Amino acid sequence: MNLPISFLILFPIIPAIFLLLTSSFKLRSLIVYLGALAIAAVSIYAFAIGFDSEILFINPQLEGLDKVILGLDLALSAVLFGLSLKYKRYLPLLLIVAQVLFVIMAEFSHATSDLPFYFDRFSLIMTLIIGVIGTLICVHAVGYMKTYHVNHTEAKGNPRFFFFLLFIFLSAMFGIVFSNNLLYLFFFWEVTTACSFLLIGYTKTEEAINNSFRALNMNLLGGLAFSIAIWYMASRFQVIELQKLLDMKMMAILPVALLAFAGITKSAQMPFQSWLLGAMVAPSPTSALLHSSTMVKAGVFLLLKLSPSLQNNTVGYMVAMVGAVTFLLASFVNVTERNAKKVLAYSTIANLGLIVACAGAGTAQTVWVGIFLIIFHAVAKSLLFLTVGTTENCIHSKDIEAFDYYISRMPVLGILFVVGIASMFVAPFGIVISKWMAIKSFMDLESLVGLLVVIMIAYGSAATIVYWGKLIAKILSVKSNTPDDPTLEKSVSCDQWFSLWSHVVINLAVYMILPLISIFAIEPHVRSIFGEVHGMEGTSSMIVTLMLVMIVFLPIFMFVRKQKTPSSIKNTYLSGRNFDENLVFEGSLGLKHQVTNKNYYFETLFVEPLITRGGIILCSVFIFIMIGAALLWKI
Repeated sequence: MNLPISFLILFPIIPAIFLLLTSSFKLRSLIVYLGALAIAAVSIYAFAIGFDSEILFINPQLEGLDKVILGLDLALSAVLFGLSLKYKRYLPLLLIVAQVLFVIMAEFSHATSDLPFYFDRFSLIMTLIIGVIGTLICVHAVGYMKTYHVNHTEAKGNPRFFFFLLFIFLSAMFGIVFSNNLLYLFFFWEVTTACSFLLIGYTKTEEAINNSFRALNMNLLGGLAFSIAIWYMASRFQVIELQKLLDMKMMAILPVALLAFAGITKSAQMPFQSWLLGAMVAPSPTSALLHSSTMVKAGVFLLLKLSPSLQNNTVGYMVAMVGAVTFLLASFVNVTERNAKKVLAYSTIANLGLIVACAGAGTAQTVWVGIFLIIFHAVAKSLLFLTVGTTENCIHSKDIEAFDYYISRMPVLGILFVVGIASMFVAPFGIVISKWMAIKSFMDLESLVGLLVVIMIAYGSAATIVYWGKLIAKILSVKSNTPDDPTLEKSVSCDQWFSLWSHVVINLAVYMILPLISIFAIEPHVRSIFGEVHGMEGTSSMIVTLMLVMIVFLPIFMFVRKQKTPSSIKNTYLSGRNFDENLVFEGSLGLKHQVTNKNYYFETLFVEPLITRGGIILCSVFIFIMIGAALLWKI
């Protein structure tokens, strides 16, 4: 496994450099295709050969690697420092200097790491997500970015730099999931911060620059907590390894709380959710990468790794409350959104909140649910962001109200869109199954926190049905005089279609083998940590299997029925006299009315500023209690 891990961390840098140097579209496309194929193939290979291993540690025995990592970390800090100076942003300057000081103090504490890298089943699951979903996003970006600059003439970014950042992002994510040395993990963690900062600010408009610095400030704040945790562990315990920190349990509760804070910021939980919402100004492949396979998944990955240390203590309870409140309030706010990318963004924040809540509970069952959610959310949300991005390039709008008669105008994209949305809130897809199991897991806690989380999951899930229902209704709406418009979908390139259809196939395949994923991948990992696991019980597996059969049977049944009885769109009775094929009808007093198909957004019921302000205050209090409890325990 030494070679595949080294390859996955180092190889993406090679295509990244070539992409930075080439301006030829054909050559860029070839490099992306070959690089993506190599990364995906090695990711699958690494998963296959390491699948049966519990946890293995790796020491590459490279002299001077610590100094190389430190040098790269300092160079990265210098770049961010310079950009902050250029744009006269002074808060990141202070945060960068503070981080560097704590990292240097940790380096000079003489704490050493004999086993700097490792892998376990969870790392390998993340490897598949990064290596397959992440590379498909890169492939989609080839055709997307060609059209993007035609439609967004205000964008001043360079496509060469954009693709360079995508592959560096993948390299950093592999580094995060394989690093046992906390200093290495911190370096890769900061690389994702820098890449997201640069990608969000890609267009170099004033809005993009402001949003990129907001993301930088919040993630640097989490990075500062991370660096303090490393310094504390190194100076007090002479420990800089993640696994040793986890083995220390309550003795290391303060650094665990600091690392949990870093995970909360990276996962865009309240009060830090605004940086991920601001990321929507970036091109859609950036959004897909940040929301599905990288960046925010780094945060929940770390929290789930920390979860055994969070079980049955105040720090864990507060982490769970931050996640649950974020899930509930982000779902409520999302009901009012009509920007499709923002709907996806709030949905991401909400679902990450559910994963964070599971990590905070820290039981075998909640960790099982959390890993399941990571898998299914990564697959579904990547498909949705890429579909919305492709749609925007076709109709030049992200407004849901511009999606009228979507499936009549763009039938193929409509099918892809429906699969993505169904994956998020329709049984038997994994997100729904995971929420069902999450409710059961928190009920089993038999505590006040567990009860509160269950209530918040129930109400948040109800809001989820509202906003996904509104979007899917828009996409499935039809009218008789709206034929397909081949010119709209004709602009979609072959690489975009390949990526989108690959996502659909992966979505359906993952859900069809859902019980097998639990039995052979997740349950062994959870059992190796907790000594027990409460996976999919016999009755649950039977229900899921039955629903899977139905989801295959029903489309076949409808297709056969359609062949026997051809369907047609009928005029709808509107309590008046219809004109112009359902578009206009005559009502009382002979007045003519235009038929409209618009959603309710409930702005007066769910007041976004009020809900957001309340969530920020609540979650800030929970975080304050979390850090305070850890400090008091040490005293």
